Amino acid sequence: MERALRRAEELTAQVRGDLDRALGLMSRQVWTGAAGDRFGDELAASRAALLGACDGAVDELRALLARTPK
Repeated sequence: MERALRRAEELTAQVRGDLDRALGLMSRQVWTGAAGDRFGDELAASRAALLGACDGAVDELRALLARTPK
């Protein structure tokens, strides 16, 4: 269980960093116009949904671990 938690935390951090870099590029106006705006909005929404799911999985693993006898 601890190994699963560590892996979930690692993957969550990796996803967060990757999506933050992509959003950072969008904020520098590397893709402008209506299509760029739509993509940026969709990327931000996808980031929020994915990180919410990742954080939820990490929280659930922590709760399971807390309930698991040692």
